[in-house]
Amino acid sequence: MEDFFLDIVYKDKKVKFRIMNPQAPLSTLMNNLRHALGKDGRLIFDFPSIDPTGAPLDYFFGKEDTATHEVRVLRPRIGKTEQTLSDYNVNNGDTLFLIPDPFPG
Repeated sequence: MEDFFLDIVYKDKKVKFRIMNPQAPLSTLMNNLRHALGKDGRLIFDFPSIDPTGAPLDYFFGKEDTATHEVRVLRPRIGKTEQTLSDYNVNNGDTLFLIPDPFPG
């Protein structure tokens, strides 16, 4: 299997990640990203669990729409179906954004 890389952007940081299983559910990829460590042994991205107003945060991947240049959220599940990168036409070398999303707590 050919190597699969994505550029992940969060705040002002862009990191190239090797995706071991591009067919994994987005929820699994996000969970792995939350726990990804850099060479220094620290978490690569800081994922605050609450926003400045105190609302709990969840995180989603987003991809820029090439026609409108808007970042579209890639929902990890539609109904009961887990979504994967291929469901959103994400290809090797693409850039994804991490989008914090407050949810009612």
